[in-house]
Amino acid sequence: MTQLTNDTRALIPVFNEYGEAETLVYQPDGIHRMKGAPMQLLEHACLYYGSSIQGRIEAARHVLGPHRKTPVVMDWHADAVFFPTIAKESPDCAWINFQHVTDIKPGANGTRIQFLTGESVQVNVSDHTVSRQKQRSIEISYAFQKRFHGSTLKQT
Repeated sequence: MTQLTNDTRALIPVFNEYGEAETLVYQPDGIHRMKGAPMQLLEHACLYYGSSIQGRIEAARHVLGPHRKTPVVMDWHADAVFFPTIAKESPDCAWINFQHVTDIKPGANGTRIQFLTGESVQVNVSDHTVSRQKQRSIEISYAFQKRFHGSTLKQT
């Protein structure tokens, strides 16, 4: 199984010919199609790094306040923060690692998110929603990095 890391760019839901949930995982070595919904893969990754996804969501809400579509800090170093594009319970929810996003453009059927690699994905939400989710991910990443790295972060 491909392990999700801070280099993972996106988890995009797709369905196989039997209607079963699968995920397109955008990794440095290419796009991998894996069994299971993005939420399941993210849950597995969070457990690998020491906590359930629900625990990560509760921790993020403690910092950000009680919002819907809460970003998930996959590892405690806050190197990989994934944000949901829509409600996490939805089978159409994609998860995006904010650190790899370089551009967010409105499109005819939603929003095109471009990554540092030059590749992009299309999601069926507004560019405002994606921008807001990216901003909230930056906030949670900074808050956790400040807590865990303390004086090593430069204040700007």
